Amino acid sequence: MKLQSIQVKVISLILLVMVFAVSLSISFAIRNQRENLIAASQQTLALNTQVLNLTIRNIMLNGEAPLANSTMNDLRNMPEFLEYEIYRRDGTLAFSDYETLDFVNSFQDMIMFEQTPRLEGGMNGSTGFQDVLRFKTPRSSLNEEAREMEYFFPILNYAECRTCHGEDHFIRGISHFRISLGDVYDKVSSAGLILSVFFLGVGLFIFAGIIIMLRRVIIRPVLSIGNVVSLVGDGNLDVDINLKQRDELGELAGRINGMIRGLKKSKALELENTRIEARLKESRKYLDNINEGLLLLNPDFTITDEYSSYLEELFETKNIAGSSFRRFVLGSDEEGEEARELDQFLNILFNNRTAAMNMIMEINPLNRKEMILPGGRKIVVSARFQRIEENETVENVMVLFQDLTEIQATKEALEAERQTRESELEQIAAILKLGPGVFEDFVASAHEVLNFLKENSDSLGNEEIINKAFRDTHSLKGTARYLKFATLEQTAHTLESRFDSFRKGDAPDPGSPSLEDLLSSLNTEVESIRKTIDRFRQFSVNRGSDNPELDMFRMQLNDMVEDLSEELDKNVKLDFHSDWSRIPGLSLLQNTVFHLIRNAVDHGIEDSFERLAAGKDETARLGLSFIRQEDSLRLQVSDDGRGLDFKALEKKAVDAGLLKPGRHFPSQILNAMFKPGFSSSDRVSEISGRGVGLDAVKADVKKLNGKINVKTAPAKGCTFSLIIPLTELEDK
Repeated sequence: MKLQSIQVKVISLILLVMVFAVSLSISFAIRNQRENLIAASQQTLALNTQVLNLTIRNIMLNGEAPLANSTMNDLRNMPEFLEYEIYRRDGTLAFSDYETLDFVNSFQDMIMFEQTPRLEGGMNGSTGFQDVLRFKTPRSSLNEEAREMEYFFPILNYAECRTCHGEDHFIRGISHFRISLGDVYDKVSSAGLILSVFFLGVGLFIFAGIIIMLRRVIIRPVLSIGNVVSLVGDGNLDVDINLKQRDELGELAGRINGMIRGLKKSKALELENTRIEARLKESRKYLDNINEGLLLLNPDFTITDEYSSYLEELFETKNIAGSSFRRFVLGSDEEGEEARELDQFLNILFNNRTAAMNMIMEINPLNRKEMILPGGRKIVVSARFQRIEENETVENVMVLFQDLTEIQATKEALEAERQTRESELEQIAAILKLGPGVFEDFVASAHEVLNFLKENSDSLGNEEIINKAFRDTHSLKGTARYLKFATLEQTAHTLESRFDSFRKGDAPDPGSPSLEDLLSSLNTEVESIRKTIDRFRQFSVNRGSDNPELDMFRMQLNDMVEDLSEELDKNVKLDFHSDWSRIPGLSLLQNTVFHLIRNAVDHGIEDSFERLAAGKDETARLGLSFIRQEDSLRLQVSDDGRGLDFKALEKKAVDAGLLKPGRHFPSQILNAMFKPGFSSSDRVSEISGRGVGLDAVKADVKKLNGKINVKTAPAKGCTFSLIIPLTELEDK
């Protein structure tokens, strides 16, 4: 064996452990035996002392001091007893004078003790003696070097002694022993030798057994494992470790055998990988040069390393491999409706093999998908999917992206051109029907609104400006609606929604057109109408009428009421009356009339079922009158509907923050109705719900220095009366 081998090291370690253990065991056994023998000697001595003390007490009752001295001499003659004396409390030797005898004879008169021969005097003032006096308990001390033990035992004033010595409890004297422990130490030495021989024999037997077990259980298996590992290191993978042990070495052998099999498999895979890499290089060339977006998905919906370089150009990113497909196409991993639809679609692709691909593609969420790239560019892509199966399992899904951005842009341009043509046809049809005069006023009003919006587009944080912008846009939308300008109406509605967001402090919807784009679109529509009017200025469909402007206005109102009634599923008939053949300032009152009539039809008049249930005629009556009243014009809009519900209106005003909670007078509720933001509708539609109508009416009347009166009765209807000074309307 080599000195540096594991065997030598392990055997040396075991030998050292055995020597240390045997030495420690012998030392502990000898020490324990010696202490036990000494303790036994001490207990025997204490017992003998008590017996002797009792004997001497009995002898002393008869004053037999010589007999007591004789008894103690007998003890001193024993081999182990080196010294035995009894001392008084002051340290003097007992039985050395007649002091105690005289005290006893003088104390009692029962028996008079005679003087007998005494011992030679002596003193004891040792520490042990003093400790017994102090603590009134026995004391012993061991002298290891001299192999001796001293023992001090207190002699108390026992009951049988109190006749002669009095009733006080005190120490009458102290017995002192000094004995030899040589025999004890000789026995301990002899026992140590025997134990040494015993433990040495047992240790050698155990050592031999451990060495045999070590070689069989550890050394030989380790050498066997080492030989196999050496062969594997030389490149031989056809070897195996044959160990039947089920311990850690057996487990290690099993792992090494598994490693050898893994190396054999890896070597085979290495050859296969070489062939695969060659094919991948060819595939990579194809993927780097193909002008289509192609990638592969794993079953966990992550993108593999195999994707075409065109994808990096199309999606303006290089972080493709390893990314989740959701984050790649949606921009984030956050949950949402789009994310759930995409995950559901991919789950069907991977896990539902029974579903046909053409049916699955019907719910493809990436068909003509609009995407906003990190750089802000918008693209339109369409994705096709193909399963890649192996052993009846979908291993991957191939995704092929097609860029439809240019196609979509062309389509949108064609759609915009089509809408422009339709808008022009709408304008032409409306002008042919009503004549250019009505539209000239509309264009002038629209330009006024546009100029205000452009001049104050940077001041929309001002409450007064945003409220005016909201009113003007709402009025413009209402007029466009009833002049049949659908495109302009939709643009104004979108602009109105933007102002609503400004007023509420909400951010605009992502992807919605900017304020500048909306104003530009609105301006384009108005300019288109103006150009169309210019082309048709020389024509008039009402050339034979005495008052074409009033006739066109009445026709316009009838169409408006008819359209609203049809849209709201109500039956309404308009009654028109005017004290003028030419209504002064009609263009200034037109938007106000539109607002009041729209509110009456939408909010005031019941539907047919409700009217019939209330015992009313199915057809509602809506009246519009222009009445001459001294130096004023009285514009009156009345209906026979449900009337104002002040309780419901009060709640709406409180919810909108226009009134504080509590009870209010009808006049307070009416004032709240004309404030910005008030609406009695529960939903926003193209007709109402923005909280603008009566606010716009109040603003228009205030501009003309007029006033508004409201008269209402439950279930009988409501009348709005506007009194406008004629001086504000004439020549305008």
